Parts: sequence; structure tokens; C-alpha cells
Amino acid sequence: MPVVGVISDVHANREALSAVVFDLPGHIESVLCLGDLVGYGADPAWCINLVRSSGWLTIAGNHDRACTNPIAMQRFNPDAADCIRWTINTLSDDEMVWLRTLNSAATYGGAMLVHGSPRDPTYEYVLDTITAGENLSLVGRSLCFHGHSHVPGIFERIGLAVRHSYAIGCVELGRGLLINPGSVGQPRDGYPDASYGLWDITRRTFEFRRVKYDREATKYAMARAGLPLRLGNRLDRGR
Repeated sequence: MPVVGVISDVHANREALSAVVFDLPGHIESVLCLGDLVGYGADPAWCINLVRSSGWLTIAGNHDRACTNPIAMQRFNPDAADCIRWTINTLSDDEMVWLRTLNSAATYGGAMLVHGSPRDPTYEYVLDTITAGENLSLVGRSLCFHGHSHVPGIFERIGLAVRHSYAIGCVELGRGLLINPGSVGQPRDGYPDASYGLWDITRRTFEFRRVKYDREATKYAMARAGLPLRLGNRLDRGR
């Protein structure tokens, strides 16, 4: 039965991505990557080359786009923009070309894959029930996997209301859902461990997983690279 890993928002965090890869069960078919391999962290080339060499289906996030499109960087705060400029100077021409080839959306197993939302695949954040409801109307009875907010969980319609739920472990999937696996490299739900999930396509389940990683090594690498200290310090808070 096909089971795939679903990851998002690695953000050049080598230690977190390594921990997630080590945690992946041996029976999975592949991994789906929902964007933002780069930005914030100190190891963009390593993360790109691991994902690229693994052959995982990968779409572009807003930080990936900012590396290849200066207009996209105008949306960023000063710290995030500084990280993108550092990343551009760090990556090889070949790695930049690969980022440029990434699509903004894809499908897999009948599900939509985006970074932001069905309405705006790269840039829209789905953080509240109003935004989620508007996007659920576009999903219909299908599934949509998305990232961008760094907050794991499922948005679904219950009657006329929209509900967000999250719990570590396995949940059965209904119809018409927005599913966020959370962030590998920079969680923002108050829980600092790397977040990802396993989608069992046949059984229609999704398992939310959290994995501890060496945050001190990540912070040290960021400081040594001269990246903004607050971006490393926030890793301990999961914010």
C-alpha cells in the first residue's frame, strides 16, 4: 500500500532535515516536499542536494521563489531578505537553476500540492478559519496539502463551521481537507521539534510526527554564517 512522507518548510536546516530522513519508515514510497527548502538556515545547498538527489516531488515556496525572482523578495522583512541574499551568494549556478525549475503546484495520488493555498499556491497563508473556508470551497471533496504557515494541522468543514485540529499521531481523513504537515526546519506552533507527516493513500490516514534534532548545532551554523541571531534563537521557542 502506498505511503508517502509529506514535508514542508525545511528552511536550510540540515540537522532537522537529517533527523526527519532518519525517522522516515523504510516502507514509504516517496516523499512530497511542499517548498521553502531555503531561507533562514545555514545549509541551503546541502538541503537542496539531498532532496534533489532523492528524486522527491518538490514544489516551490516563497523563499525558493525569492532566490530567483527579486520581486518576490519585496514581500520579506529585513532579516528574511538578508538571508535570501546570503543564500543566493552561497548556492551554485546549478542549484539556482534547479530552484528556478520548480513548479508552484502539483498533484499526487489525487491530492493537490501547494505551498501557500489553493487560491494562491505560493504566497497566501492559511492561518484562520475564514481564509481556510474560502480555500476549502476550491478544494471540493479533494485533499490539499500545503505548508507556508509552519503550523501543522487539518482544516475541515463541519456543517457550516470550519474547524482546525492537530494531534501527534494518526488520523482518518475525510473529504475536502486542507492538511499542513508543519515545518521541518522552523516550527511555529510553540513546539520546537521538527514536524512532518505520513500519508497512507489507500487507508486514507495521515500521521503527524515530531522529531527532536540538534538545535544547538543549527544555531551555531547560523551564527557562524553571520545570519541574524534572532532567527536562530526562535528555534528554541518554536515561534
